[in-house]
Amino acid sequence: MSEEALTPGIKRGFILIRDDFQREGESYADLSEYEQEDMFLYPRLRECFLYEYNGSPCRVFEVDVIDEIEKDPDSRKDRYYTNKVRIMRMVPVEKLMEEMNIGHNCTGYCNSGDDNIGDNNSGYGNMGSKNSGSFNIGDVNSGSFNAGDCNVGEGNVGYYNSGERNNGNHNAGCCNNGDYNAGDFNCGNYNSGAFCTGETPFMLFNQPSPITRDEWMNSEARDILILMPKKSTKWNNSMGLTEKEFQAQPIYGGDEQLDGPTVPHYDKSDRQIWWDKLPQDKKDIVFAIPGFDKEIFEECTGIHVS
Repeated sequence: MSEEALTPGIKRGFILIRDDFQREGESYADLSEYEQEDMFLYPRLRECFLYEYNGSPCRVFEVDVIDEIEKDPDSRKDRYYTNKVRIMRMVPVEKLMEEMNIGHNCTGYCNSGDDNIGDNNSGYGNMGSKNSGSFNIGDVNSGSFNAGDCNVGEGNVGYYNSGERNNGNHNAGCCNNGDYNAGDFNCGNYNSGAFCTGETPFMLFNQPSPITRDEWMNSEARDILILMPKKSTKWNNSMGLTEKEFQAQPIYGGDEQLDGPTVPHYDKSDRQIWWDKLPQDKKDIVFAIPGFDKEIFEECTGIHVS
């Protein structure tokens, strides 16, 4: 089939049907008609997987259109809608692999690297999907040699690590055995130094706390305080720019002398109003935080406690 964009005059394309969508008694024999309201029709094989494939078992068919077609209103997507097609043939898996992978020896779809088992990998030798690094067992890794998901570093066993050779999750350092470490060579959790074992004491108001980090995360005081006003200065879009576009401008910073937008920031004056209206019983819960220090509290939140 031609790689030209599909037009009403050509009326041939591809449809993707997931196995769990097959209706009882329905078959997909060659030259049989298939009806489904507003089914997606794609001009090329690649679009089937770019916009619709979700990893579940499916089949792809080359079809002739025997009903009207309509272009998807989303101009970024090269696909069409139609209600009725005639199935010409099912596309063999071998053909899908050949068409969908720029890389070689891949088991999956949309790989631009080689030797991948999975989909959408731009690296090499991955057993997973959406990896831009190489030799990963997992998904969405931009580093290499990771066993887990969403790692930016290399040689990690775990998830969301930006460091290297960590055995755990959410580590920003290197060679840690545990979780949430920002330092190196730690055996434990939440360490920001190096060569630490166990878990660093949880600090409150600059002092070691008698409560644990988990107790704080589940405390009533925290539940109350996270409701205080945050980004109260609105994004001024009078110039018609998105925030991302504005950040690229040389005037970024919201100079009031420049007739342009301002960047959202924390306005602590609204927090004081929020605090003054807070019921006394909830204030008492905050005051009961171990080691409560009103001066540190004001410095961190902008809230003056009388």
